[in-house]
Amino acid sequence: MLKVKKGFSLIELLVVIAIIGVLSAVGITAYSGYTADAKQKVTMAQHKQVVSFLNAESAKCAGGSGTFAFATSTACSADWSVALIKAHINGTMDMSNAYVPANGFAVDSAAEGATVITLSGTSAVITTTTVSGTVEANTIARY
Repeated sequence: MLKVKKGFSLIELLVVIAIIGVLSAVGITAYSGYTADAKQKVTMAQHKQVVSFLNAESAKCAGGSGTFAFATSTACSADWSVALIKAHINGTMDMSNAYVPANGFAVDSAAEGATVITLSGTSAVITTTTVSGTVEANTIARY
């Protein structure tokens, strides 16, 4: 009388485990590429939002009346303040660094995923750096 075997052999189980290992290694590599690309895109999108915001503020105040959105008590005729702009971007606009979420998006010195705002005369320069070294810089002139 023949004995009927139930279950899988050790070789079959090892082959299945090896296939699962290869598939997971490929998946993890692809996933990390997707997340890195997403962080870079978020950083550049936030940069464009900041540039649009400052352009809109400049255009709004071109007539010389009203107040800045980033400082309700500061008249349009007053000088821009980096500290007030940074506080508005990190606080009211709730932007954070895509690479280090605990850090704000607008910071004092260049860092990956962050924006540095500098003032030069009647212009603001917004410079954003991503981890891949991509740098986006825009100059907004006050009207």
